[in-house]
Amino acid sequence: MSAPAPAPASLMPTRIAWLAASSWILYDLANTIYAAVVTYVFAPYVKTTFGNDSMVGIATTVSMIASGLMVPVMASLCDRTGQARLYLGVFTLACVGAMFGMAAFASSAVVLIAMYAVANIAYQNALTFYNALLPSVAPPERTGLISGLGVGIGYFGTIVTIAVALGLAAYGFGYRGVTAVSAALFLILSVPCLVFVRELRVTERQASSWSLAREQWTSIGKTLREIRQDRTLLLFFVGSFFLIDVLNTAILFFGSLTEGLFQHLADEGRLTLIVNFSNVGNFAKVLGLVLCFLAFVFGSLIGWLGDRYHPLRCLRASGWCLLLAFFGAMLSGGRSPWLYALSMCVLGAIGLAGIWTAGRQLLIVLAPADQVGEYSGLYGITNKLSVIGSTTFALVADWSRTNVGESLGVTPAIALALSQRDALACQMVQLVLGVVLLYGIRVEDVQARSAK
Repeated sequence: MSAPAPAPASLMPTRIAWLAASSWILYDLANTIYAAVVTYVFAPYVKTTFGNDSMVGIATTVSMIASGLMVPVMASLCDRTGQARLYLGVFTLACVGAMFGMAAFASSAVVLIAMYAVANIAYQNALTFYNALLPSVAPPERTGLISGLGVGIGYFGTIVTIAVALGLAAYGFGYRGVTAVSAALFLILSVPCLVFVRELRVTERQASSWSLAREQWTSIGKTLREIRQDRTLLLFFVGSFFLIDVLNTAILFFGSLTEGLFQHLADEGRLTLIVNFSNVGNFAKVLGLVLCFLAFVFGSLIGWLGDRYHPLRCLRASGWCLLLAFFGAMLSGGRSPWLYALSMCVLGAIGLAGIWTAGRQLLIVLAPADQVGEYSGLYGITNKLSVIGSTTFALVADWSRTNVGESLGVTPAIALALSQRDALACQMVQLVLGVVLLYGIRVEDVQARSAK
């Protein structure tokens, strides 16, 4: 069966279609609400209620592997069926439904973690179809701008979630209320993308079927063999694996990391950043607000720089910034709230926003026009299977808190801070590997590919 024809140039956007592009950008804000709930509400709740990080880390690993196995075939199918928007809607509704389940079953560890796993699988699958719709809302030379605006505006989803959490807390609402309201906001803000963004890449659409799904496995196998022989693509995918692994871990554990590092200062009344914080959770949320605001600024800027100077250069620089942010956090965590804030909220914001923005932009440059969905799916494997960090961070943190703390004879709060620094140090190894691999790619090679 022959592949469907890509859309003729007359149907593809030659300028930014702002209604569709704005709706696409707004979805980035919507789905970031889910990520923010996991980081600032769910993970700290599980840690406080059930006493460890490992439950979240292992559930994340399992769900990411499951979504990694699903995404390539489904993304390849959207190249053949032209139904990226339909699949995006299905997985968005599944994620929102599971979030409501996370609120309803908060007292049962098993059901709560199961609901989280379902939500995470749906969220990760939805991201692939969302990325595949980018070429339908902007011409190739402007995808960096739109991608950067999406990443930047997306971080306002975290600001919205933290504001909701702080606002509801003032009226006595806790984990359940914040999670349920956030799920409703995710659903409402995703509607414009599901209504106004149309798939333009595929004109001769095929009906979804099991036979077509089986055919896609063969197609994906062929593509994977081609990637192994393509040095540029291989380095990009493997380098992205390590970078996004660390990025996912940073997003997942930022709240609990910050709380763990500075709990002892809060207990001693010495946690001061302009004002004194007696509640370390509020300190972590304030830093999250600053981080996300700066990520919005840097995401938009890096998207523009990627269009102007090249996304590969921006991706390398973003990796270095995240590495320096982690190094600064290790030195200042538990000691200097100001230096920690500068490291994680400035350099960290550049790293977080830049890796997403430049990586997504570089993928569009490298992928053949009629295989954007399939390549988004393969890129999704690097996103979904980059779960080494979330597991190692949790296991190292739990082990260090028990064993190192006891051997040194320090207080539980100090042992907690030391365990967070140990866990953070493990992430730096993978981050260095990712950045180094990107230097094996030449800008000239990428430019030659995009000119074909």
